[in-house]
This record gives sequence, C-alpha cells and structure tokens, in this order.
Amino acid sequence: MTEIKLLTKIALIVDAIIWLIFGILLLFFYDITLNYEGWTNPLHVRAFGGLCLVTFVFAVLMLLKKEWEKIQFLFLYTICMCVTVLIVEISVFAVFGSTFLPATVSQMIFDFIILGAKIALSIIAYIRQ
Repeated sequence: MTEIKLLTKIALIVDAIIWLIFGILLLFFYDITLNYEGWTNPLHVRAFGGLCLVTFVFAVLMLLKKEWEKIQFLFLYTICMCVTVLIVEISVFAVFGSTFLPATVSQMIFDFIILGAKIALSIIAYIRQ
C-alpha cells in the first residue's frame, strides 16, 4: 500500500476549505452574498451548494485515510468536479458575461482563479503521488 504524500494532503485540505466555503455560501447565503443579478430560481444553486458540501465531506474523509489506493477514486472525483465547475463557469461567462453587473464579473473571475489554481495543485499532487 502506498502512503499518502504531504502534497496530496495539502491539496485535500485546500479542497476541503474551498468546497466548504462554496457550499455554505451557495446553500445558505446565496440571496445575501451572491445573487447580484436577481435570478429567480435559486433552487439549482442551492442544490449545487449541497453537492459542494458533500464534496467537502469526501475531502475530509479522504484526509482520515492512510493509503493512497483507498482515496484515489475520490481524489479523481474532486479533480473532475472542479474541471466541470470551471467549464460551466467559463461557458456562462462567455454567453452572459456582457449582461452581468461588475460585481458578478469580479466574483466569476475570482472563481476562475481559485478553481484554476486548485485544479493545478490537485493534478500536480495526483501525478507526484
């Protein structure tokens, strides 16, 4: 059995923190903090917030494991989740970006940077593992 390396644990801690923040903001505080555009169907956003919290739980559970083989599949899940979210965010920005308020544009750009850095860290950790 292969032991989990420090870089992978750091990537998992970053994953857990980011998914927890996204999950709480999207599930509980969407109307207060993120709904600049006044979208009328917040249920999809809250469902995604719940998925973010589930991914946070997976990241915490992976941190408790000792062998790489036991977490490899879920680690790939977190990478794929981030790539999918980034693709959707970029697509929404490309289609609707010209109609968004400046606050929404700046929040989306911040999301691009955070998710891109997290994807890079996770891929490097996966390759080195």
